[in-house]
Amino acid sequence: MKYLTALLLLVASAAPPAVGEPALELRASDRICLVGNTFAERFQLFGYFESGLLAAFPDLELSVRNLAWSADETALRPRPLDFGAVDRHLEAQGADVVLLFYGANESFAGDEGLPAFRNDLGRLLRHVSKQLYNGSEPARIALVSPIPQQALPSGHGLEAAAVERRNVELRAYAEAAEAVAVENDVPFLDIFDGVAAAFAGEPAPLTVNGVHLNEAGYWHASRVLLEALGASAPGTVVASAEGAAGLEIRPPVLSPGPDRNPNRLRISVHDLPPGYYALRRGDQTLASASDGDWANGLDLEAPSAITALMEAGDGLRRVVLHKSRLFFDRYRAVNGYYIYGGRKEPFGVHSFPPEMARFDALVGELDDEARDLARSDEVWRLERVDR
Repeated sequence: MKYLTALLLLVASAAPPAVGEPALELRASDRICLVGNTFAERFQLFGYFESGLLAAFPDLELSVRNLAWSADETALRPRPLDFGAVDRHLEAQGADVVLLFYGANESFAGDEGLPAFRNDLGRLLRHVSKQLYNGSEPARIALVSPIPQQALPSGHGLEAAAVERRNVELRAYAEAAEAVAVENDVPFLDIFDGVAAAFAGEPAPLTVNGVHLNEAGYWHASRVLLEALGASAPGTVVASAEGAAGLEIRPPVLSPGPDRNPNRLRISVHDLPPGYYALRRGDQTLASASDGDWANGLDLEAPSAITALMEAGDGLRRVVLHKSRLFFDRYRAVNGYYIYGGRKEPFGVHSFPPEMARFDALVGELDDEARDLARSDEVWRLERVDR
């Protein structure tokens, strides 16, 4: 029987772009670094993007570092004394892939600020794309669009008309960013409309103040960004039997959102020979249907199997959150004045280097644990059976 993982159709690169647009390629063992503003920085608080990325591409054994900084702009990235430029930290992390998040803060300058934003962003893209952060080849980069602002109930934020004006500005900067990305042959990950659709589709607010996403908002934004990177929709498996009369599927771990979404799994299997097939988990039959129905996709009615995948995904996210907190404490240490600042010599130099090395080791160990957890232990069999 043929063996396939559930991520068979999730090729190790971004989803096919529009004609003429470059794709972001993800490769085995890539270190992916997030750089940019508050929106990017706050991904680490919830863990949905990183855990979702690892679960979507388990065979690539990816790792993620969040180097974003609140209020950063393309041409304005203030740091504490002797902290070092972004390049220094991307090199320290050996970045293979850099996701850049800019445009939201710059958009407050309105139409008058667009020329400077285009110029600064283009300069930044050209600079980053030439850097050998991993020591061997130029960084692969992608530019992520800003997200819209959410209109909240009256009295809880800006009035609807003001939010509408802000979104006109934000969309203008998203379009400017896309144009600069195209000019510089850089992949552009447009998540503006996807996040706007999430705002429209959820009755409860997805932001804490109209601007900054809450936990549910980051679950939705993470899904939109992951799909822009080539991951399937949450709780969806698409595989091909390639003409064989059966296959084994390793389903993905499911990172549940705040409301335990997704709480289902939809499986589509194409290229089965004509016949009737049952999907089995050990002695348990999860679903049975004709080859045509499998090609169209089936929603599994198997609570125990879904629960096992969600528990695995929840465990993965907990490890990601632990690792992210340790990395933040190392990267943004509150006692940085003793580590890299004015008291590095003579005080900090005696005790902090081994402490920082220990932080690095712990973060690396959690990377390994997360990569292991991203691979589902479940193996299901799809077999031809009599009706």
